[in-house]
Amino acid sequence: MNRRNFIKTSVCVSAILCLQACGGSGGGERVSPTNSYVQTNLVANSAKYKPLIVDPRMVNAWGIAIRPAGNGGHFWVTGSDASFEYVGDVGGKPLFTDDLKIIDLPHSGENAGAANGVVFNGSNNFLIEQEHPKGAITAPAKFIFVSDAGVLSAWTERKLADGSFERPATAKTLVDYGDKGSAFFGLAINSKEDLLYVVDFGANPQPTLRLFDAQFKEQALAGRFANPFVGKDGFKVGDLVPFNVQAIRNANKTTIFVTYVNTQEDPKNQGQLLPAEESAGRGRGRLVEYSESGQLIAVWDDRGVLNGPWAVVLAPADFGPFSNQLLVGNFSDGTIVGFDVTTRKATEYMRDSAGNVIKIQGLWNLLFGNGASLGDANALYFAAGPADETDGLFGSLRFKK
Repeated sequence: MNRRNFIKTSVCVSAILCLQACGGSGGGERVSPTNSYVQTNLVANSAKYKPLIVDPRMVNAWGIAIRPAGNGGHFWVTGSDASFEYVGDVGGKPLFTDDLKIIDLPHSGENAGAANGVVFNGSNNFLIEQEHPKGAITAPAKFIFVSDAGVLSAWTERKLADGSFERPATAKTLVDYGDKGSAFFGLAINSKEDLLYVVDFGANPQPTLRLFDAQFKEQALAGRFANPFVGKDGFKVGDLVPFNVQAIRNANKTTIFVTYVNTQEDPKNQGQLLPAEESAGRGRGRLVEYSESGQLIAVWDDRGVLNGPWAVVLAPADFGPFSNQLLVGNFSDGTIVGFDVTTRKATEYMRDSAGNVIKIQGLWNLLFGNGASLGDANALYFAAGPADETDGLFGSLRFKK
């Protein structure tokens, strides 16, 4: 699938309180003088991005997952058909690699696809068996992945008595819907860690959310996670559909956020859906909150500034003017928008020290570090596929005090 053929539809909205009006993509007076963040490029496939580490194979960096503080481990950054592992960038210690550097992810037939969503599983659910030169490993999956080739895969490890690990070099395919035309674009896990939420952006005639239980068996939606943007007359090309899904825990409660984007018409088949391609442009995207069981809670007031929204993350209490806000990353224009979690309304764009709106080309995931061994807890880590997803970039944004 060619992910680079999306339509950049120009949709302009009127001036918006606390947000930059149409046409102003760069400078201008910022609403808050403290809205100032510094971008650091940590890993890239090319030296032109001036990263700390150059990794030529990391193309179209997309998903990010880590273990909770105190559990060791690595940053898991998906890109192309692999997951790249890094440690550090915390307490002044630079990012580095150790003996676990890359895990290959499975294809669907000859379609390598692009790996995107990844989650950590800390439960005893999602049991898998993987081959290893020193004997098969049977254990709960530690990390679970999806790709736009319609593959859901998982990986685990075996800890030895001396504290070392035996680790497979590849993940294992658990679901392959490639022959159905599926394109998995996002992945989340519930608070009990016994249910997976997967966005199928390639499902035809209508992209949808899919649910998989702890045995990787698909469960019927049965009315859950209803699309609030499809009218009584049914889905039509151009309607909003799921693009990504994230589980967010706030005030001791986990809810499920689904980002929505507008669909495109197939230029070769009038009135038919062009699978797995979003229609980009300011105002073309929405943010919806559901309960973990799939009941609609709210459609958030984005004030018309979402543009291919994919990433969703909750900021900690010490992240400058965006502290305790929900942050949404727009893939189509690379901006990051804050939302007040009480009013559920958009506040403003994240900006740099010059007052310019921060734009990270090809922005995909956002995630805060765990404050222990995997990033500072008040550093926002991002994955991106700049240059029309032909390059890869993993970096951080920190509040400039």
